[in-house]
Amino acid sequence: MPPADPRSGRYENARSIDSIVVRQRVTLGITLLLLLAACTPVPRASSTPDARDSLNLMFANRYSAAATQLQDRIRVHPDDARSHAAYALLLNYETRQKSALSEAQAAARLAPRDGYVLTVLTRVQDWNSNLSDAVLAGAQAVKAAPSSPLAHAFYGEALADTGRYQDAVRELTRAATLARTGAAYDRAETERDWANYYQDRKDYQQALAHFKLAASAQPRWVERLLELARFSINRGDLSAATGYLERTVQLSPDDASLREQLGTVAIFAQDFKVAKAAYQAALRLQPRNALDLSVLGDIAVALDRDPSAALGDERAAIAAQPTDAEAGAYLVAVLRYLQKDEAAAVAAAQHSVAPSTSSGGAAAYLDLDQEALNRQAAALAAVNHYRALAGLTPAPASSIIHQAALSHAFYTLFNGADQQLRDLGIHNEVKGDLGYSGDNQLARAEHFGYAPHSMGEVITHRDDPQGAVTDWIDSVYHRLPLVRADLVELGYGDAYLDAQRIQVMDVSFRERSTGRIVVYPAADQPGVPVAFNGNEIPDPAPNATYPIGYPVTATFDRLATVAISAYHFRASTGGDLSGYALRPTDPDMENSFAFMASTPLAASTTYSMELRGTINGAPFDKTWRFTTAAGAPSLNPQASANVAR
Repeated sequence: MPPADPRSGRYENARSIDSIVVRQRVTLGITLLLLLAACTPVPRASSTPDARDSLNLMFANRYSAAATQLQDRIRVHPDDARSHAAYALLLNYETRQKSALSEAQAAARLAPRDGYVLTVLTRVQDWNSNLSDAVLAGAQAVKAAPSSPLAHAFYGEALADTGRYQDAVRELTRAATLARTGAAYDRAETERDWANYYQDRKDYQQALAHFKLAASAQPRWVERLLELARFSINRGDLSAATGYLERTVQLSPDDASLREQLGTVAIFAQDFKVAKAAYQAALRLQPRNALDLSVLGDIAVALDRDPSAALGDERAAIAAQPTDAEAGAYLVAVLRYLQKDEAAAVAAAQHSVAPSTSSGGAAAYLDLDQEALNRQAAALAAVNHYRALAGLTPAPASSIIHQAALSHAFYTLFNGADQQLRDLGIHNEVKGDLGYSGDNQLARAEHFGYAPHSMGEVITHRDDPQGAVTDWIDSVYHRLPLVRADLVELGYGDAYLDAQRIQVMDVSFRERSTGRIVVYPAADQPGVPVAFNGNEIPDPAPNATYPIGYPVTATFDRLATVAISAYHFRASTGGDLSGYALRPTDPDMENSFAFMASTPLAASTTYSMELRGTINGAPFDKTWRFTTAAGAPSLNPQASANVAR
């Protein structure tokens, strides 16, 4: 799996005093270039660097130069599939996953049977969490390039991430055999993918050992130290992470892209001093860079508690890139929540940032407040889509709750250096901190004028509102507040600044007796995902080896007395499946029942759940069926939209 925001995942406060967190799992030579040579040769002009030269620059920690070379080559040779693939690989290591996927898919369209292209596509699909597509591409890669250690290693990584551990061991063992006499990158990537395998199996000691072996194979490439830093962050060892970051600084040449990568990892390690130095170094190398200026504005608040400096940095970022809506939104938030200057905030929201397709005149500026409302509308539509599947009425949005959720999203950026915001603390605010509006979601809603009611909160770190809602629905605990029959209204707010991204949804309830049993997946629902990758704290299946079966839930009235006497989960042909059950009286279950099969469900298969018990003493017996999605999609670039993960 990819390196990721170690704080990323889904978070929920089902009521104003309860919290649940979901974390997303984490992740010189001419090596690769053996694979590049294993298939159709890449034509090379003596005066024009090819993909191999560019990737060697990357291994020498010259990411910006490598990117420039590859961009130039693609501009001159737009049909060169391997240049697109090599650029995708570089973007992958820069954790620019969407851009990497676009390049990898372009390469696959140009050369759909090229072993190198398919190998890179496997890795990029995996790191974009398109696991079914990654497995499909990996199977094709090892067929096209059977002697490539990278093809087997990347395929093994994808297999491990889908829970096919025996198959993963086979591929990784083959990769290790092929890489034994190969170059450094082959050996290092094979070790790195063994580390991924052991991390998936929750054997963190072995994972760390293999990350270290990867670093020993390529001791001068900063990516190996960044991997160790990310692993340490995810294991809660921030001291070790800082040590790896300090070593990375010593290896780093004057490369702006690399400095930005270092700064990003340092932010997630909550080492804002290292992050500040890294982004300042990047800015010296590329003066007036909008990204560096906007992140330094955030660091000015989170580290130096200097909103005035932040305003200057964000305005400079917008001057450098007039369409920088992230810098504009942060500027508005500083004026609104820190400077308490609503008039200036509204003016900045309406007259700072140009639309990306601006034609001047009346459309010269985006309305950033309206853009935030548009994203809330997208989140609301996604929630109501899933509520409709469950047979529930649509939920309306509340402008007051929107303000509370939006303010909390920016609070997490303003106070990013505060370790109290890690894990469960993400829902809380501390009086005296910058942007404070209330200890919890109920207090924050009341601060903005909402009448007291039972409330819940879910939080995640994704790229867009729709992805955030899918995250919540595909979980266990975080699905529950969104499919309650007594949900009255909700508000959504988000904040984005480079790799920092947070989506907050607060929901309001009027607890009453409806007599409903809300099931999800719903009766006769098609296209249901097959797997659940865990990533929740508390872990809904603490003894499981993930991935396991997609969660099946039944939610009862919050105040009803429910007892479950029997449950049976079956495929259309066969007996009961074993798995993990959570009952309505279990902690954090919000009077709901959940079941997860011990292994991922089969594709294109109909399953049934039978649930028996009593509600307020009256017996009930409910049975419903649903059908899982088909197998791995094709390599069509649009296919990944519906991939279960």
